[in-house]
Amino acid sequence: MTDAPAAHAAHSHDLHPPRALLLAVGALVIFTLIGVGASRLAGLGHTTDWRLLSAESLPLTFEDGADGGILVRDPASGALVREWAPETGGFVRTAMRSLALERRQMGIGSGPAFVLHRTGNDKLILEDPETGKWVSLDAFGSDNAAEFAKLLVPAETAP
Repeated sequence: MTDAPAAHAAHSHDLHPPRALLLAVGALVIFTLIGVGASRLAGLGHTTDWRLLSAESLPLTFEDGADGGILVRDPASGALVREWAPETGGFVRTAMRSLALERRQMGIGSGPAFVLHRTGNDKLILEDPETGKWVSLDAFGSDNAAEFAKLLVPAETAP
């Protein structure tokens, strides 16, 4: 004789989740949407413009020196603010080249100044007002951000 499975076997593929579980998941989704919507409307935990956090800003121009160094100047006076010797300032060089590439692609020359911002919580942001691009320098580590922080210290007191 054949052992055919019974029509009413103990094994079932009826996988309907309990109604209470579905109601709980639905309530969680609705509560989350209401919470996120209310916080967005109130402006909690979100700053729409980081420039509002800027406590200090310094316009600067950057140029390559004839010897391969990096020269940083005050755009108003043309005075030298800081100089990195050749083979130094690697992060400064990389950050500036990435912003300069964006300018070249948009047909903007190197003349307009960049702006270095320090926020109230001591974070550094490098902005290119010509392209609207900006870089949060602290995202690349404190040692890299410290290279740009040197620009905010007067040259005669800088290490």
